[in-house]
Amino acid sequence: MNGTALISVDEESQQPPVSFSDLPDDVLFTICRQLDIASLSVLCRVCCKLKDLLSSDHAWLPFDKNFNVLRADNGITLPLKEKFRISCNREKGVYQESLFINFTGRQLPWLQYNNGKLWVSSKNEIHSVDPSASKKNRRSRDNNRHKLQRDVTKFVVKDQKIVSGCLDGSIHVWDNCGAHTEIKNAHCVDTQAVDSYDSTIVSGSRDATLKVFSVQYDDNRGISGVMEKCCFPVGDRVWSVSLSQCCRFCACGTAFCDGDAPVSIIDLNKSCMLSQLGRDHKIGAGVLDMQFEDEHTLLTCGYDTYVRMWDLRTNQCVGSWEQQFDSAYYCLQSDGHRNIFAGTSRHGSVDLWDKRQTKSPVKTFYAGHRNSPVYSLAFNSTSLFVALDVQVKTLNFSCYK
Repeated sequence: MNGTALISVDEESQQPPVSFSDLPDDVLFTICRQLDIASLSVLCRVCCKLKDLLSSDHAWLPFDKNFNVLRADNGITLPLKEKFRISCNREKGVYQESLFINFTGRQLPWLQYNNGKLWVSSKNEIHSVDPSASKKNRRSRDNNRHKLQRDVTKFVVKDQKIVSGCLDGSIHVWDNCGAHTEIKNAHCVDTQAVDSYDSTIVSGSRDATLKVFSVQYDDNRGISGVMEKCCFPVGDRVWSVSLSQCCRFCACGTAFCDGDAPVSIIDLNKSCMLSQLGRDHKIGAGVLDMQFEDEHTLLTCGYDTYVRMWDLRTNQCVGSWEQQFDSAYYCLQSDGHRNIFAGTSRHGSVDLWDKRQTKSPVKTFYAGHRNSPVYSLAFNSTSLFVALDVQVKTLNFSCYK
């Protein structure tokens, strides 16, 4: 009996020890849910198994409320852990700045990010660049380029077509096959702003009018023609326009040196002026940029140094964020959730606002190290693109310290 017992003890002592990583995955996930973010990050560096296991979205999903992840629909799929890391870099101001495009002379560039490509206007030309390409390939002349007779004002890339305004008052449209359609004399002076949704194009000009056009397509979805539907006098120079997501409303921002209000809302279904916003604003508080977040929520910014959020159901301003150094906001971009990027008129600075926080921005980024306005900006999941007077800068938040 004693001899048998001794043998069994020796056999048990020779069995390999059971380590923490040998536990079943569901048990490991249950244990990891009790850890904080710092401990979970340390545990990822213990061994390869734990690193692979804890890199899954399931392990990091409980911490979703701790991070303000930027919602960007750009085809880039990132693990939740990587999204959290980029979010931390963005809020702490950790990024790598690089020169994306250099212009010859001072310009008023405009940016649009669509399907993984950044579209840039330069003088009388619009061209696309792949942000993931090397610098050598970016300089290639064979990428998509569209030329106008005179300088580009603003343009949009939506629904597989490009719509651009021009200083000569015309509007230019390119479909996904590159076919070009020009609307000559759309306005008697320069076309300052355009927007497009499906078969509808809206444009605003310094002639104090807003025009609505209808695009006709052939059987192959090529553009067969463009017809003017209606024209609305708005009482002052138009600087910005935006169409709602279902193309029911059109917002128009003016210089507000004349007229009754800086923002006019037009019901396109009824072809009538629906309401006017900001009647109590100071004269000269012009609206330079605007964006619909949904059918009833509109963001605006301009010379009054505020980013404002309007509810079209009540025609009231339901949120406002003031520039802390009294600079005008030239442009804005929202992710449709919590985050708003707003470009200022000085020092190439961009404010990142969290809608839940109105006293001060989450972070202010300075691009280019020069006293230039931010004329336009765009972003994807990892980077922010900033258009200055002589260059376009990239702020890459996916870098490591």
